[in-house]
Amino acid sequence: MPELPEVHRAERACNAKLVGKKIVNVESQEDNLVFFDMTNKEFEKRLLNKIVVDTGRWGKYFYFLLNEGPHVVMHFGMTGDIRVYINVNILPSKDDPKDWPPRFWKFTITLVELSNSSSQTSQNIVMAFTDKRRLARIRLVNSPLQDLPISKLGFDPILNMPDRQTFKEKTLKRHCPIKALLLDQSFSAGVGNWIADEVLYQSRIHPAQYANTLSDEQITALHENLIYVCQTAVEVNADASLFPSSWLFHYRWGKGNKAGAFMPDGEKILFETVGGRTSAIVPSVQILIQSASKSDSSYTSNDLNVKKSTRQKRSTIGENLKSENLVKVSSTKRRRKS
Repeated sequence: MPELPEVHRAERACNAKLVGKKIVNVESQEDNLVFFDMTNKEFEKRLLNKIVVDTGRWGKYFYFLLNEGPHVVMHFGMTGDIRVYINVNILPSKDDPKDWPPRFWKFTITLVELSNSSSQTSQNIVMAFTDKRRLARIRLVNSPLQDLPISKLGFDPILNMPDRQTFKEKTLKRHCPIKALLLDQSFSAGVGNWIADEVLYQSRIHPAQYANTLSDEQITALHENLIYVCQTAVEVNADASLFPSSWLFHYRWGKGNKAGAFMPDGEKILFETVGGRTSAIVPSVQILIQSASKSDSSYTSNDLNVKKSTRQKRSTIGENLKSENLVKVSSTKRRRKS
């Protein structure tokens, strides 16, 4: 899934190419999942002849501010992406080697400079939004930062990272594994699986340690490395080949290898499920400290699944009791009638 750095890169590309230009054509494919709470035709109608005055991002969402609302808010889901193509006159001809529109496109918008909006020879810029797995979401809202879904998100590590003391207070209030907390978008917007694992590795914290048990030293390391990892990834435009060679990121992808995954110094990388996600852990440096919420030190990430299962069982029991009561009432009524 595209995380904060990848979405930041997409938003910056749109900002550089689209801002100040008029949308003169909109094409879309019908998709009642990707186009949220609207049809693709409604989307086309709302965007046509609008001007992109700015773009922005919060967490894994990015948005276009138009000269009048509603405005466009987008989320890539698992496989979403954008493509921007600059050409003269119109889209590539049939003999053009470029494949346009790209596969799995959901919408394309054609934009021109305001001064050339009526010209037939002006340079067009075409943007395509693609999504293979249909998990992306495209919305129209009146105020991107004030309306759902962005309004329910937590801090953005790049845009408004809280100071250390505020971060400490927010973290220690939460009673859950620290990996689960980092993945909670209402806590830290934009942090996904690989970022969370990298931050925890750099901080020497086991992902299953409960947030409310972190020491001052751990809190400081977590705060610093959340900034460090996100800022570093953004500065290299999410180009993974430019990430520091010491990062866990480069070596975490060997889960399926028979030989296993290892860091450059030979330390083994293990994989456990924490917070509902696979976590890459270097146990030699990420030591699980006993949680104050547990009576012993045998906590494992499977406890999360047990808790979830318990909630499901409680729900099922409640439904069964409700059904049994309905049966009893029905039987009583039949006996009374007889």
